[in-house]
Amino acid sequence: MSKTIRVLLADDHPIVRAGIAAILSSEQDVVLVGEATDGHEAQRMCRELKPEVLLLDLHMPGPPPMETVGYMRVHCPEGAVLVLSAHDEDVYIRGLIMAGAAGYVLKDEAPETVVHAIRTVVRGGSWFSRHVVQKLTQLRRNGFVQVYEACLTEREEQLLNMIAQGWDNKRIAGNLHLAEQTVRNYVSHLYIKLNVQSRGEAIIWAREHGLGIA
Repeated sequence: MSKTIRVLLADDHPIVRAGIAAILSSEQDVVLVGEATDGHEAQRMCRELKPEVLLLDLHMPGPPPMETVGYMRVHCPEGAVLVLSAHDEDVYIRGLIMAGAAGYVLKDEAPETVVHAIRTVVRGGSWFSRHVVQKLTQLRRNGFVQVYEACLTEREEQLLNMIAQGWDNKRIAGNLHLAEQTVRNYVSHLYIKLNVQSRGEAIIWAREHGLGIA
């Protein structure tokens, strides 16, 4: 059995929490270690429980979600924040990305998609619902550029370094022990973070920031 992923759920709606708990309980590699009902409780439980993934609702009593994301990065730096929300307004997406969220999943996604997103971010990747990706693409075109620069995860930096050295997806997949499709997904999200549209542009970005230099 693969390593168990410790998840903390923060949502102020009991029905939503019950539904997500039921989804996670059916997965052998995921364990729900706690449930928070407001931002203050979410921050306290992050500090005490050290979850690998914080599944964070966007609208809860207490501190704003951007503050909780920042708190998680300071007090539980090995963990990742996955936003789970019914809202996809630009201001929320932009703020949470800038705060360092690893992903943004809309609540109308299929249950298996939420689990897949959890598994993706715990491996150091990013996961965004398709509609959120479209929003990010539009934001990039409108001048929302490189807000991710200081928020690359260790896995994303490793991936970018390999790309900058000229490695193709197949070689990267073999080195990281991932499926080639998973690597392609990581690369696509990385392009969004870096505000680039091709491998060549990603290599230039990496070289300008000291990556991929032998």
